[in-house]
Amino acid sequence: MKGNYLGDYLIMGIISIIGLAEVVHLAAMFLGLPFGRCAMLWGGLSGTAVLAVAGMFFYHWKKGSRNPEKVEKRNALEGILFLVFAILVISQLIFVCTGNTACREGDMTLETVKSFLAADGIYRINPMTGAAYTAGMPFRLKILCLPTLYACICRITGLSPDFVVRILIPVIVLVSCYASFGVLACSLFPAEETVSGRKRACFLAAAALIMWVGTYRYGMDGFQLLYCGWRGVTIRNCVLLPWLLSLCIRGKWMSAVLCILAEACMVWTLYGCGWCLFAALGMAAAGLYRRKRAEKSLRER
Repeated sequence: MKGNYLGDYLIMGIISIIGLAEVVHLAAMFLGLPFGRCAMLWGGLSGTAVLAVAGMFFYHWKKGSRNPEKVEKRNALEGILFLVFAILVISQLIFVCTGNTACREGDMTLETVKSFLAADGIYRINPMTGAAYTAGMPFRLKILCLPTLYACICRITGLSPDFVVRILIPVIVLVSCYASFGVLACSLFPAEETVSGRKRACFLAAAALIMWVGTYRYGMDGFQLLYCGWRGVTIRNCVLLPWLLSLCIRGKWMSAVLCILAEACMVWTLYGCGWCLFAALGMAAAGLYRRKRAEKSLRER
C-alpha cells in the first residue's frame, strides 16, 4: 500500500462494496435467500470493509505525516487552474443533482431495482410486466450485481429507488471519477518533477472540461457521466480505467486485478466487458518494451 493517495482508498472502498454486492447477489440468486436478509448481510460486510479501508488510510496518513513530502510552492496560474477545475466539477454536481437529466432510454436498472424490492428476491418477477418470469435470462446478464447493490442501499437507508439510481449513485460516481483522475495526475506528474502541481491542475481542469464537452453525443464519456452515472459502463470508463492506468504506471499490478474483477461484476459482455484487462495487458507490454529498450541502451554504451 506504499505510495497511495486519498483517491486510491476511496476507489478501493467502492470496489470492495461492489465485490460484496456481487457475493450477496449470487447468494440470493442461487440459494434463493430472501432479499431483505441479503441486504442486511451486505450492509454488515460493507460497513466492515469501509472501516478496514479507512483504517488503512489513517495508518498510512499518520505514517506519512512523520515524513512529509516536499510540497512545491503554488503560484497564481496553478491556483487559477484549480479554481477552474473546482467550478467545472461543482457545476456538474449541480447538473446531476437536478435529477431531471437522466437518460434511461433502453435501460431497465430502475425498474429492476424496484422489482427486487417488491418481490424480496432476485429476478423473481419481470420488471416490465410485474409477472413471474416465463423465460430465462442470459446468464452473463443475470449475474451482474449493480441492481442488487442499488436495491440494498434502498432497503438499508429507506431512500427511494428513483433518488438512489438517478441522483445518489451518479453523484458518487462523478466524485469517484475525479478522484481517479486526480490519482492519475499524481502518477503522471510526481512531486519530484518540476512544476508538477501546475501540470496536475492543468490535467484535471482539462479532464473536467472534456467531460462537459463530451455531453453532446450518446456514448461519449461525458454523456455517460452526466446523464447515465449509474451504469456499469460509466463506472468502468470514468472510474476504473483511469485508476487502472495510474496503478500500472506505479507498478501496482495486484491492485490492477481489482479493476478487472470489478468490471466483470458490472458490465455486460456486449457492452465491452474486458477493456480493463486489455488496458492492463497493453500497459504491461509497454512497460516491458520500455525496459528492454533501456537495457539495450545500457549495453550499447
